[in-house]
Amino acid sequence: MKERLLIKCDTTIYADEITNLLIENNIVSRQHDEGQDQNPGAYGAITGIAIYVFEKDYEKAVEIINPIVDSRNESHVWCPKCGSYNVSAIAVSNKYGTAIALWCIFLFLIPGLYLVWANDLGIRSTIADYIALSMFISFFIVAFLGKISNANYICKDCNKRFHHK
Repeated sequence: MKERLLIKCDTTIYADEITNLLIENNIVSRQHDEGQDQNPGAYGAITGIAIYVFEKDYEKAVEIINPIVDSRNESHVWCPKCGSYNVSAIAVSNKYGTAIALWCIFLFLIPGLYLVWANDLGIRSTIADYIALSMFISFFIVAFLGKISNANYICKDCNKRFHHK
């Protein structure tokens, strides 16, 4: 009979919980610990304990494990980059958010107004053009490279900062 991957668990405890639930419901399953495989990386960057079931039992198995998977996803914060649950909360600092936003508006608005009204006001010059261009470039640098971080968690395994509700 053909097997189908049901779920990939990050810990043996989670895998055993799923497997025990399947056994209670008379569904045959097989575990494969990808971390112990002879070909490292053959299963992707995130290894785990894969649980396989027969294809005829797949739909029933999904229905059985959905409550466990949903409650685990709701209660545990995990890293979106590496999948680790080894994360910690960090304080969100929006100390300079208003100042950065106002500075971006200034760096965008002044060159824009200069380009629109410079000829009408008779103030167009090469130096002023370069100043307007440098302000506009500074706007992009501040707006995109100096973005305000709203991350409230950090992964202790890969150092990825991310936001989780």
